[in-house]
Amino acid sequence: MSVETASSSRAQTVSETLSSAIELLENDQNLKKQIRESIEPIDDLSRSATTELNKLHSAPFSQHAEICQNAINIISRTQPLWVDVAKLIPENEFYRYQFALGPTMRNLTTSIVLARFILHDELTPSHTISTLLGIQNDSTSVLQLSAEDYLQGVIGAVNELPRLSINAVTSQNFELPIKISSFVNDIFASYSLLNLRNDALRRKFDSLKYDLKRCEDVVYDLTLRGLTKPRE
Repeated sequence: MSVETASSSRAQTVSETLSSAIELLENDQNLKKQIRESIEPIDDLSRSATTELNKLHSAPFSQHAEICQNAINIISRTQPLWVDVAKLIPENEFYRYQFALGPTMRNLTTSIVLARFILHDELTPSHTISTLLGIQNDSTSVLQLSAEDYLQGVIGAVNELPRLSINAVTSQNFELPIKISSFVNDIFASYSLLNLRNDALRRKFDSLKYDLKRCEDVVYDLTLRGLTKPRE
């Protein structure tokens, strides 16, 4: 084989190899784009739920349950949309595309945890959130709420509570700050037992210390003023 023929053959092989790699890259980029686009209507509903929950800070306590239930109802409308997302994720490749899904799942987790705390005075477990979102059923089994997204979402909900505690006092509701402080203390104590090696989650956890102090300060002030007794 002549040098010219060998060079031509090598050039063809290189071209075919790179073309194949480029095609795979383009397909992956197109899939990521489709996934991001499929998430957009879910993000819209997530923002609507957040907007609804923001009313908690200005509405009287008598309206809190209705506001929280409205937020849950808005979030439940994401269920058929997750089916469309699941169709795009190749089997056993969820974590390759989690970067696109994680922020949305964290935000929805935050809204659900906050709403259900007001409604039921409890921390919503991850499996309940998955059920409310409609993921990990027959048509969305490829999707999952990761432990990190759940834990970050819970902290996101706690971050909202000091503000709610202060606004509750302004509205003459002196029971809610006590309930909030107890809830935040329980969560902080539980997170303190975890060996958090994830940098992002560790930074999130650090914010809990300040949230707990702010909530305790509100209760302390109420106690000094003799306002911590339950209302008749």
